Amino acid sequence: MSLLINSVKVSDNSSKYFNSKVNILIDSKGFIKKISKNKISADVKKKVDFNSKLISESWFDFSANFCDPGYEYKEDLNSGINLAINSGFLDVVITPNTHPVIQTKADISYILEKSLNNFCVIHPSAAVTKNFNGNEMNDIIDLHNSGVKSFTNSFSDTESSEMVMNSLLYLKQINSLLISKPLDKTFSGGVVNEGYNSNSVGLKGIPRISESIAVKRDLSILEYVGGRIHFSGISTKESVSLIRDAKKKKLNVTCDVPIYNLLLDDSNIIDFDTNFKVNPPLRDREDIDALIDGITDGTIDIIASHHQPQDIDVKKCEFEKAEFGIISIQTFFSNIIELSRKIPLDILLKTFSSKPKEILGIERSSISEGSKASFTIFDSEGSWDYKEKTNLSKSFNSPWLNWSLKGRVEAVVRGNKIKEII
Repeated sequence: MSLLINSVKVSDNSSKYFNSKVNILIDSKGFIKKISKNKISADVKKKVDFNSKLISESWFDFSANFCDPGYEYKEDLNSGINLAINSGFLDVVITPNTHPVIQTKADISYILEKSLNNFCVIHPSAAVTKNFNGNEMNDIIDLHNSGVKSFTNSFSDTESSEMVMNSLLYLKQINSLLISKPLDKTFSGGVVNEGYNSNSVGLKGIPRISESIAVKRDLSILEYVGGRIHFSGISTKESVSLIRDAKKKKLNVTCDVPIYNLLLDDSNIIDFDTNFKVNPPLRDREDIDALIDGITDGTIDIIASHHQPQDIDVKKCEFEKAEFGIISIQTFFSNIIELSRKIPLDILLKTFSSKPKEILGIERSSISEGSKASFTIFDSEGSWDYKEKTNLSKSFNSPWLNWSLKGRVEAVVRGNKIKEII
């Protein structure tokens, strides 16, 4: 089937059509046949007019929890994929924080089959060590050959410096990526950012140094043995500074920040609303300013959802006992629009489109003739109501529930197929 997309404004600043209103003709094999500022006359199976809505290369979420297998009552692969598609994402990296953890070829096959011939492609990250035990390494090369592009041991309580070194050495052989969630777990028991607000409400804090120590350690090991490392979920001024210096040394390091850590600070915890209990914790305004500077100057490569569904029983309880996490895929773009008050939208778009693909070695979907079509079409001015009946996740742990939000996804395109978002 051929497809004609009329009247879209290109938002990718890497495209020669940047800021231009164009029409795009996609052939029956899913490749862009023609891009023109003028009317395209062609016999097509489907034609859609978007009335000057924005278009970019397809969006990519670098960190989400879909909880399948083991915790399907929170989210499963089917609900997660549907959620991602309707939120503008055509690629998602999912964490191995499941039960059992993602660590075998059978686990990978199960996940990949779910996204086969779907709009959204799932990229499973696998555990470096068996059951996150921190000492017995999984068959990394076998998993890599099965389609795994990234590995992590971020949920281990026993990961040693030696295991980080060995992981980097093994992954270096196959040019694969080690994902580190920087947290020194010897600083135990904290539930919020350590600071004025934690003291005022009597909650044990998670100190900034628990993150910066872990970042510093892993960077030292990276400098010693080489390889590639990605810090997932940085939150502090100190981490930004350390990673910025490492990049100046030409170390092969990248990082991401959860979208909500760019918008929410630790003052939100004073009412004990567990929807603001996240890990890494919400920090203070100085940290947020540093994170924003890090995005602006390219130190921070990716903004990710860090979607973490939780059932009501582990959120509707005492703050100290509540589980960490926010559901954040469906509200992601609205959060981006809010953030665009401080950072230009075209810069933000790269952090969840081209940059994740570059880091994982996945072909980009540029808006140019001859390229494979893979787009997200959106309205930066459109509004919508986020309520229980419009929520697409199986879970409801969001601080934005019952809000009216700005920023709508209009459609996604993969190849010659289009899905319009109602």
